[in-house]
Amino acid sequence: MKRKYLPLLILVLTLATLGILLFQHISLTKQTPIWDSFTYAQKAKNFWDAVQKFQFLEPQTWVSPLNIEPTTRPPGTILMSYPFGFSDNPDEFFFRSIFLPIILFVAALWIIAKPYCVTLKDQWLLVALCLAFATLPLFYHFEPSIDSRLSSPTYWGLVDNFIASVAALATALVIRGVQEASMRLTFAGIITSTFCLFIKPSGGLVMATIFFVWAIYAIVQYKWQRNISTRKYLILSVSTFFFVYVLGLLLSLTSHYFSTRNMVYGRNAVKILKQESIFDKDYLQVLIAQIHVSFGWHWLTFIFLSVIFSFWGISKQSNIKSFKALPVDLISALGVLLIGLWFWLLGTHQSQIRYFFPFALICIVLLFPRIKILCSEISHKYFKIMIFPLVFPMLLLLFLLTSNPPIELQRILGVNLTSGSLANEIKQAKSLLEDANKKKVDLNVYSVGTGYITGIFGGVGLYEKMLYPHLNSFNLQYPLNWITESTFRFSEILSSDYLLIDNPIKNQLEGINILKNTEVPDFAIETNLFHAWLSTINYDNAGLVVESETSLRLLKIIDNVKLEKALNELRSKYKWRQVFLNANPAKWINADAAKTLIDKSYPEFRDIGFSNQFILLGAFTKRTEDGLTIELVWQSLKDQPLKYFNFVHILDASQNIISQADYEQDDAKNMVTKGTIWHDTVKIKANQLNGAKAIGLGIYLPQSTLLVTDRGPSDWNKHRLLLNLDMNQSQ
Repeated sequence: MKRKYLPLLILVLTLATLGILLFQHISLTKQTPIWDSFTYAQKAKNFWDAVQKFQFLEPQTWVSPLNIEPTTRPPGTILMSYPFGFSDNPDEFFFRSIFLPIILFVAALWIIAKPYCVTLKDQWLLVALCLAFATLPLFYHFEPSIDSRLSSPTYWGLVDNFIASVAALATALVIRGVQEASMRLTFAGIITSTFCLFIKPSGGLVMATIFFVWAIYAIVQYKWQRNISTRKYLILSVSTFFFVYVLGLLLSLTSHYFSTRNMVYGRNAVKILKQESIFDKDYLQVLIAQIHVSFGWHWLTFIFLSVIFSFWGISKQSNIKSFKALPVDLISALGVLLIGLWFWLLGTHQSQIRYFFPFALICIVLLFPRIKILCSEISHKYFKIMIFPLVFPMLLLLFLLTSNPPIELQRILGVNLTSGSLANEIKQAKSLLEDANKKKVDLNVYSVGTGYITGIFGGVGLYEKMLYPHLNSFNLQYPLNWITESTFRFSEILSSDYLLIDNPIKNQLEGINILKNTEVPDFAIETNLFHAWLSTINYDNAGLVVESETSLRLLKIIDNVKLEKALNELRSKYKWRQVFLNANPAKWINADAAKTLIDKSYPEFRDIGFSNQFILLGAFTKRTEDGLTIELVWQSLKDQPLKYFNFVHILDASQNIISQADYEQDDAKNMVTKGTIWHDTVKIKANQLNGAKAIGLGIYLPQSTLLVTDRGPSDWNKHRLLLNLDMNQSQ
């Protein structure tokens, strides 16, 4: 009697050993959460802060977990990130993001295949298969690696494996439920399926997919067993699916989680991902690489051969009863596969295979009983030969976790077990953090690259600010922000304190070859060009100095005037995309360029002086899809620094200010000579123009001077120039 529990005990002990080794290995890291994983940590911290403030008798302390910031992250993620309260040390968070999905997936495999285990030998085979599939490469991607030989579709702290394993568990429960006509199992599967919605927004598609799978099995089951109890089960199950799913969707739709703002942000992020991705040119190569580091070609081959041999088993009439449900499994798996491939390759992007994980694990769960039956058929004669290759990957993985795993072996297996390799980069970031606290200012760092290593550097500053908001820190800014089209913006660079380069080019010739190309047709080439330029430029001439260097080079901006001049020179040498030109209009222009703009100007807004210091040579407006653009051409009437501010008032019919778009004359406050001409472009969003009838323009110093106009339509005793929006704006 006790022997029948031994296989399960061995499975549990093996997984426990795996968990211990994983935790020891992960604890080597000094990394803080980055990017998406940072927002999951942020969600958990805000949730547990709200729990501490909660008092049942005080309604003002009540708050829906779905409405806790960041609302783009649902509360289901907390079960993986910080289920027992928030901790400053993220090691346990990273550990759970790796280990919990493995446990849930193995549980799903055990649940779906256990009914097919008649003998003790069958149970041992099931244990071996569970351990085999627990070594899928997608589960084992830890810290981003500096070594270019290792690539990863994910990194620890993400929830993609978590939602995938929850989906697999839900699938196993609903299939067992329909096979046994058990409402208990089906209800557990429905609840687990609905929970996917509260892990990621794509959980809605996962829910629909699981219902699709259940429906196929339910229809077949009803055809096989047309009796009253089956009919009652089906009616009750459909009602439960409908009630629980609708309740989950209503909770989401009536909260900030599924707000219009979040939905627009999500769609815009996917749009930008597709526009700016560097992977489109090597489509097939990217797919092959992504599949290798997610599933491993050895496991895909094993699953494919299992299906082929299953058909062979039917043709040989080896065990017709065992293979009776094979067509149902294959049809269901094919349907799920097509849904997942559509979502991955068309709904998102081929570089983001992690969005395919839930559908892949559901497919494995659907086919797993057939794989188990097939292996049982083969193992009657070759049991020991069958067991060893199944458990070998787990034994190899356990060995790798006890040592310093060779890079080449990790590459072959498709895993990335890196942990603790970025100590120097993190120390570099902490040094900057100390500098910010010493100076008692928040520092801005502009990152030229958008890779993992720069993300880890920036994560140090973000995480510190989240833990101790009263202390000074640093913020990392990228040319890629998932809101607007990606490009390098000079205004953001010049307003920064530091520039950060990932893996700067050491070979000057390599950098020069990149800079030879005069065409900049996309964001990827634009990034490479800036990377090469900042790697090879003479830093003294550009107003820069190297602050520190690891695999990252941190450059301190010491002279904005020099840097702006260097950037303008760079701008003049290349043929840029229109989005870059729009983001970086040529500020300093000559008389010929000024004349072209002045010719478009309204006559009454030409040559208007401001206190004998500046003259507005011309002004005109044009409507855009996003709102209104104002073009202004200025000239200095004397040698002076551009230390003033331009105010831009959006006015209603009574000339009351309803919105503003003020800006500095020059971020760097450059010293200009008499006769210097520059061009300003002011963008006003559409929502700022509701009820607007005019634009008020003027020049001022905060808490001080307000310059006077010498002519033109004005108010405020000639301190504010008035531009009527009813004027012809078709120019």
